[in-house]
Amino acid sequence: MKQLVILMISIAVFAGCGENSAGPETGTEGEMTYTVEGFTFSWQQDMLSNDSLVISITAPTTGWVAVGFQPSALMQDANLIIGYVDSGIAFVRDDFGTGPTTHESDTDLGGSFDVGQYSGTESSTETTIFFKIAYDSGDQYDKVLVEGETYTFIFAHGADGADDYTSAHEWVKSASFEL
Repeated sequence: MKQLVILMISIAVFAGCGENSAGPETGTEGEMTYTVEGFTFSWQQDMLSNDSLVISITAPTTGWVAVGFQPSALMQDANLIIGYVDSGIAFVRDDFGTGPTTHESDTDLGGSFDVGQYSGTESSTETTIFFKIAYDSGDQYDKVLVEGETYTFIFAHGADGADDYTSAHEWVKSASFEL
């Protein structure tokens, strides 16, 4: 019964997602930024390797922040990067959407941790996680990303103080746009 309630809430939340008309904006040095309700997702091609993206996600929370790439239904099949900052130290996990409302770490599923050079900051009002991911990590639980293609993204954050990978989201939205 609890899972059904969670599923129904998730469906209701996602039904209202993607309603923002503004798409990503171009910043300096090729950085792209998408902002929705205080959540900011920024990315640019890694200038040194050209085979990966440098990403930052910022949300109005002192808990976890996350981005998901190309889900098939809610969180199902998404490559999820989730992170938080505790006592000035960033913690990041590479997850896969195992169901519409569930996710597990790639390594627990037999895949690999494919988040590079991550860090984070936290203030009294927001958390930012910085990280790098390959366009194609070779891991079956990560999406192959192609610059110029359109993808669906999930953006979420936990409640203040939710420094973990498993607590329920306090806020979630999705959007589709060109990477």
